[in-house]
Amino acid sequence: MSTIKTHAIVVRHADYRENDRMVTLFSPNLGRVEAICRGCRRQKSPLLAASELLCAGEFVLFEKGERRTVVSCAVQDSFYPLRADYERLTHGLYLTELCEAAIQPGQEAERLFLLLLRSLAHLTYGDAPAGRVTAVFLCGYASLLGYRPRLGRCVRCGAAVEPEAGRAAHFDLAAGGVLCAPCALHALTEAGAPMRIQAETLRFLRAIMKQGLDLIGEDLPMPDETLVLLRRYVELRTERTIRSARLLT
Repeated sequence: MSTIKTHAIVVRHADYRENDRMVTLFSPNLGRVEAICRGCRRQKSPLLAASELLCAGEFVLFEKGERRTVVSCAVQDSFYPLRADYERLTHGLYLTELCEAAIQPGQEAERLFLLLLRSLAHLTYGDAPAGRVTAVFLCGYASLLGYRPRLGRCVRCGAAVEPEAGRAAHFDLAAGGVLCAPCALHALTEAGAPMRIQAETLRFLRAIMKQGLDLIGEDLPMPDETLVLLRRYVELRTERTIRSARLLT
């Protein structure tokens, strides 16, 4: 038997028995942690806030064998204002579910944890459109999970690819990167044809890779198709259906 203290965010919960709740915590140093919050659904329970989705704070867990119980939580942010904006809330739940799908028990994921917290903060307290925040998050998410999109050279032949105004670029979702014009033409005859995108979309994707979350507050316009492309790219690589994806507008 032991006590564990860790920073974490609630990425999933499910009611259990009459007043309890099972929670899935995302910890930067412990990865995925399953725990039970006993009595948290009682109106005056000190664990009521700690068992809510998106609650971030310092959790104290009691561990006995393979079971963990939430003893207390010093809440640092509940991102509560998201609940008053349906669009921003659905984007926040989408990011959270993607992280919940990626983390593993005992696996450190500090950079992904910070990416999620900072993205949720932008959605909650920032002015940038929700789709822009999600697009930037998805690029960072893909990079941290090992499938960073290749945007400088053709994924088939290695030739340099430069965006030209007025001309479409091509992105191969399965291969994970851009195609030069000859390879794109050849791929059009095959199953799983590449996705046509604007040159401006390719420029924006490259800017994300260079600036990360700092791009959220920049004036560089984001073409509407950017989020569609990144969602298809990331969701193609997840090992399960992301249920909150259908809620996005």
